[in-house]
Amino acid sequence: MYRISRFESVSATRYLVHLEGGEFFPLNKTEAERYGIRKGVILTEEAYHEIMDELLPKKVCKRAMYYLLKMDRTESQLRKKLRDSLYPDSLIDYAIDYVKSFHYIDDVRYAAAYIEYRRDSRSRRQLVSELKGKGVSSEDIEKAFEQTGLPDEEDQIRYWQEKRHYRPEEADWKEREKFYQFLMRKGFSLSAIRKVLG
Repeated sequence: MYRISRFESVSATRYLVHLEGGEFFPLNKTEAERYGIRKGVILTEEAYHEIMDELLPKKVCKRAMYYLLKMDRTESQLRKKLRDSLYPDSLIDYAIDYVKSFHYIDDVRYAAAYIEYRRDSRSRRQLVSELKGKGVSSEDIEKAFEQTGLPDEEDQIRYWQEKRHYRPEEADWKEREKFYQFLMRKGFSLSAIRKVLG
């Protein structure tokens, strides 16, 4: 038996349907009207399976594709967007499997592209930290580094030296200390900094 325990409006045209037992799912206004959804109503077995096995799987996949068309995302980022759209985890898993089957999400590919685009200005430590913040696993980050090669720390330090117009021979102790601290906050090793800057 699928009794509706709560039926709440989440926007002008979207509702969140709660069933007794804790299950929930989103419907738009037209869908809610079609199934006669309101608090206290009991969904028929047929209506429940139509919603959960036909309607919502199509909708969640379509929503996932919409998010991926806007920009490339990690699996973790896509899961968050779908959760924010109020889909339950079972449907999110279904959508993730669907987009993965077409290689529309691939965390190793995402990480490799991220590293390539930022390799001149970010240290390895900084890249790892940023990618982990986007939900990419350590294993996938390492695979991405295997594909792209490691960024050259000394070249990166020279990039920042040029960008910030830092001239070691003209810098006083205070400027030198400030630039060293800046590079260390970026995640560069002290040995690489000393090698480049003397």
